[in-house]
Amino acid sequence: MKKVIDFLKAQPLVTTIIAVSFIAVSVRFLGAKMDNNLDGALLRIGLAFAAMAFLYLISGSRTFDKCCGTTGYAFRILLPTLIFPLLGLVMGVIGCIQDKNPLRSDWPLQLLILAFYSLSIGLLEEVTARGILNDGPLYQFRSNKKIFVIIAVVNVIVFGGIHLLGSSITSPMELGLAVLKVLSSGIGGLCYLFIYWKTRNIWAVALSHGLYDFLLSVQEAFFAKSEAVKASTNYVSLDGQEAGLGVAVLVLYAVDVIISLIIAIWIWKKHMKDVDFDELRETW
Repeated sequence: MKKVIDFLKAQPLVTTIIAVSFIAVSVRFLGAKMDNNLDGALLRIGLAFAAMAFLYLISGSRTFDKCCGTTGYAFRILLPTLIFPLLGLVMGVIGCIQDKNPLRSDWPLQLLILAFYSLSIGLLEEVTARGILNDGPLYQFRSNKKIFVIIAVVNVIVFGGIHLLGSSITSPMELGLAVLKVLSSGIGGLCYLFIYWKTRNIWAVALSHGLYDFLLSVQEAFFAKSEAVKASTNYVSLDGQEAGLGVAVLVLYAVDVIISLIIAIWIWKKHMKDVDFDELRETW
């Protein structure tokens, strides 16, 4: 076992590939068997600890040691990323009221479970996509001056692609939804990546990501599922889309892509201009 651990420590890129593959396969096949948000949250918390173990093999305790003092700062910068889920929340609530959907009798419990589930998603995906997918390639190819560009491209492709796991693409409509889903997730992930580079605070980006998912789905804790609820979330399944709902979600994805791109550009120009990437590459 010691030889395996030493090998994984010495080969951060191999560790990255193993970690991302393990987590993606686990979510794809085990996640599909989860009957509710609580089961899904427990699975993702377990996988998040596994991801943190992989990250520790790659970069030791550095990532976890450098989280102090920047959480509030990082969270404030990422507040604009909550614009889209807030819009989705308003649309979902309005739609449910118009459809006269009754409140869930157990909504307080469902709200707590959803909060736990959303935070588990944020923690797992940020430790994996921002932590492992950044630190592994960076430690392996530290001498490459373009490594941060490479990391950003890989992050967009992999993080965006992971959000298609379990989706069915059998029509032009679903293909369009898939493309926009990859773009919205990938570009949104860039915002978290930039702040991770700026602060190395994995907890702040995980919290922001979890709050994003919570706001996007919070109406599901209050109301029974309906077309209005499903159309208001950009993580709706691509399976079995009806024409009207498909167009509505297509528009929502397009809006999310535009908002995420604007926010990513704003963060880059306003908050990343003082980052010395040559120094960062040498001292990360």
